[in-house]
Amino acid sequence: MSQEEWDLTVQVERPVDFASLIKHGCDIVEFYEDQALGGYFSMLNGPTYESFVKHFWVRASVYDKYAAKLEEQQKVLIDPSLEGKSKEEMGLEPFMDT
Repeated sequence: MSQEEWDLTVQVERPVDFASLIKHGCDIVEFYEDQALGGYFSMLNGPTYESFVKHFWVRASVYDKYAAKLEEQQKVLIDPSLEGKSKEEMGLEPFMDT
């Protein structure tokens, strides 16, 4: 399934939403500011570069055990003499982990 960057919608979340906590009666901002953690939460809730996320997402692929086995089978179909040989002997990259 192929997707284009402009078809994607990135949902940006704020891991720690102090404004929402204050609205619901839980004002804990001062505790974090006393510990000088304001900058950390600003970074954590900082900007999400949606164009980078979209660019990465449409080009990312997962190479799992099934894909590695399928790649081997396709090589053997093309050249039956490769039957029973290792991935390296077939000229393929060794499969380490997903």
